Amino acid sequence: MADESFALIEKKIADLVQVVTALKKEKETFAAELARKDGEVKELTRKLADLTRERVDVKDRVDKILSRLDTIEL
Repeated sequence: MADESFALIEKKIADLVQVVTALKKEKETFAAELARKDGEVKELTRKLADLTRERVDVKDRVDKILSRLDTIEL
């Protein structure tokens, strides 16, 4: 009877060890993916800032050109 109890406990512990090991591997995988995604977000944020600055510059240039055209009397 005691042997059966110990065998059952040993099996449950072995199963738990397998689950914990699998969860640790899954956590590492998710951590790596999160790090990659964080890098992508930083890169896209930088690109967005660059494009926003470029858009503002183009708008300013177009406004200057339109202002010059307004000064010409046709």
